[in-house]
Amino acid sequence: MAYTVFESSNMGSTHYAERIFDAVATTDIENGTFGYLDGLADEETHVYNFVAGTKDGEKVVVADQPAWTEDTCLRSNQRRDKFIIEAGTRFRVRIVKYNDKFGVTIDGFTTDTQETVADNVYATIDADTGKLVASTASTDGAIMEALIESHRYMGGNLVTAAQEYGYSAVMYKLRITTLA
Repeated sequence: MAYTVFESSNMGSTHYAERIFDAVATTDIENGTFGYLDGLADEETHVYNFVAGTKDGEKVVVADQPAWTEDTCLRSNQRRDKFIIEAGTRFRVRIVKYNDKFGVTIDGFTTDTQETVADNVYATIDADTGKLVASTASTDGAIMEALIESHRYMGGNLVTAAQEYGYSAVMYKLRITTLA
């Protein structure tokens, strides 16, 4: 199973010292999941509860945690199938700002809208799962909407008689055009 690869190199939290928060969730979270912070976690002073999806009046955040574990940086822990943050594990979330640009693979979109994903297509957040929903038309009243501006191929793979190494994928570049 493939998981979402999320790229935050052109977000305000990367370049302009916008906030990055520590969060924890009660369910497993995939990198690139959008959501909101729902108060401080129990007995914590700076770790917030992350909830996937959207809620009126709450700031939009996105899970962006390195794929490796904190105790080791082995290459085996940086594989794409390790991009899941287990329930109860602290992770970082970035506040989403108007005009932020980010990259996401096709796995970051809901399965029923993945065929729609292309350049010049709009994306909003699924209120329940936190994945992106692709649409050919702009959505009125969306809490967050982004425009897919371009795409590029990333990675590569090597196939030998014994094993297949690496992966390649299409990275879609989105820009936030609407933020309530």
